[in-house]
Amino acid sequence: MEQVALKISTFRHVWHVFGVLLLMLAFQLHATDVPALQGRVNDDAQVLGKDASAIEAKLAAHEQRTGEQVVVLTVRSLNGQDIESYANDVFAQWKLGQKGVDNGVLIVVAVDDHRMRIEVSYGLEGTLTDLASSHIIRERMRPHFADGDYVAGVESGVDGVLGVLDGDASAAAAPPQETPNQVITRMGFWKSGAGWFMVGVLLFCLMFAWMSKEGGSWWMLFLLGPLTLPLLLLVWPWWAVVLAYVTHVLVAMLWRRRRMRYEYEHGGTGKRKSAVEAWPPTLGQLITWTGPAGAGLVGTESRRRRGGSGSSSSGSSSSGYSGGGGSSGGGGASGSW
Repeated sequence: MEQVALKISTFRHVWHVFGVLLLMLAFQLHATDVPALQGRVNDDAQVLGKDASAIEAKLAAHEQRTGEQVVVLTVRSLNGQDIESYANDVFAQWKLGQKGVDNGVLIVVAVDDHRMRIEVSYGLEGTLTDLASSHIIRERMRPHFADGDYVAGVESGVDGVLGVLDGDASAAAAPPQETPNQVITRMGFWKSGAGWFMVGVLLFCLMFAWMSKEGGSWWMLFLLGPLTLPLLLLVWPWWAVVLAYVTHVLVAMLWRRRRMRYEYEHGGTGKRKSAVEAWPPTLGQLITWTGPAGAGLVGTESRRRRGGSGSSSSGSSSSGYSGGGGSSGGGGASGSW
């Protein structure tokens, strides 16, 4: 009986060992292969393109300055493996950071799995904490990845990690939104829409001038239009505002000159005397010209007649209805909307 019991115990032990070996084999078959370390940016998923070199240079400069090794890895899929164990496998195989110092960081992005992780070595856990890493992932990387912009997501994540490692704890939070000037600088004057907006402003000014019948209206546009352009400094870079200002002034001068020529050639007919008596006009005449002769007088006289007729009719009407002489006791209510 003892021999039988010993055989059964031995058989069970062999099966346990065999089962463990099968599990280890299954895990190895299921695990995602770790690629060879090619540099600080390993774009196996091919989502960074030409921007990978700029990220590489930024990480190289940080490593040369501090000795801290920060590496990026993008893969297509983890094939069912959880990203925590995969990042740990990569970190162990690549041996990131200096020996005995343990100052390495790994940023892993699995594109098709929509997963990412920041793996931090022991020596940097006090600086790049779990909370800081979580903020970087949620506030810096996730919004860009959700929009399909992997370059911006990786760049923002790298900036956050490097900022925290340099002692700026606020770098883990989302970066401030770009100002309009920064958008124009990054995208370009026309691609950002600023150039087309300037063209629209000038076309609006021309349309307003074309519909104007009196020179005074054009003079007000000529004077006030350019004065509003400096307000665009809040949106445009200074050189764009200067360009818009100069363009507006030149267009205004040319348009006024055209209208003055028309007045010179057609204004002096009948009893009406032309306001432009010589051609070409001087610069002072071009600036101070107030429109066709008599236009302001006609407008003033018509307004005077309208005002007079209105005043003569007011105050003369009365009604046979009147109050009965009562008074209020102060009751009631007040409200608002």
